[in-house]
Amino acid sequence: MRILDLDQRATPESAVEAHVALPDARATDRAFVRLNMISSVDGGTAVDGVSGALGNRDDHAVFAALRAGADGCIVGLGTVLAEHYRVPDPPHLQLYVVSDTNDVSGAEELFGSGRATLVVPESVGPVPDGVPELRAGDGPFVDLDALTTALAGQVLVAEGGPTLAGLLAAHDLLDEFFVTIAPRVIAGESARVAHGPNADASLWELAHGFLDDDGFLFLRYCRCL
Repeated sequence: MRILDLDQRATPESAVEAHVALPDARATDRAFVRLNMISSVDGGTAVDGVSGALGNRDDHAVFAALRAGADGCIVGLGTVLAEHYRVPDPPHLQLYVVSDTNDVSGAEELFGSGRATLVVPESVGPVPDGVPELRAGDGPFVDLDALTTALAGQVLVAEGGPTLAGLLAAHDLLDEFFVTIAPRVIAGESARVAHGPNADASLWELAHGFLDDDGFLFLRYCRCL
């Protein structure tokens, strides 16, 4: 049995730095994918339709630190629209927005910046002029295996939503799973952190965790070797 180390000497900055530290060994034949999600104590993922209302300053710090150490982010178009994504910070970061449509209404400024690539299957029609695109898969939906292979060697943060998270899990494409447990009970009908096809139910290893002064629990799981 292990008890989570509640090191009172750690600063918020040092705790976040240790929490997001990249492992030395990473796959080279596909992207290294780190899923980052937040959940209430009772398993909800959104308040009034958005996950941002669940977090706090330390959750935002983990979010920013994961992005700072990544080459890009994978995110569903529905999440981009619901969470009102803007041009990403830091400036090197590229968004890969997964969609089964070429309609980018509501995110024209983001795609017009050149910092967001629309990821669609071959079956989707032409994307709007000036929108960067990446084609992945011949069927009606994006082939996530093909996407992560196309981005081999990169570090990617997957930011949801729950459907994309579930598909990445089901396709065995997640290397690390960061989950923030917010000390809130929200009930309602919001989705789980990940849902969709069944995934491999094998155990994962708790690689790091910390508890902040507000009672938010930050956990990082990785695949058992």
